[in-house]
Amino acid sequence: MMRAPLLGDRIRVSPSFPWAKGVTATVMGGLQGDSMKYSRVVYTSDGKQVFYFVAFDQPQVDDQGDGPYVGAEIESRFIELLYS
Repeated sequence: MMRAPLLGDRIRVSPSFPWAKGVTATVMGGLQGDSMKYSRVVYTSDGKQVFYFVAFDQPQVDDQGDGPYVGAEIESRFIELLYS
């Protein structure tokens, strides 16, 4: 089983994500001023979902043409850890 992403990890966004398909990014902190908070849990009708805050290597335009965004929240199932 793959471990969960940690602060500072390099990741790739899945090609099946609605936008930012296949781009690389870094897991970053900073939610509500807490530099160590890099994920959040959301309870949905599909159950518990974990989202990670990432900074893209290159700014991205979303699936509605808005942006460019330097980062986003990405659901864990769309994150692939990159190992050096």
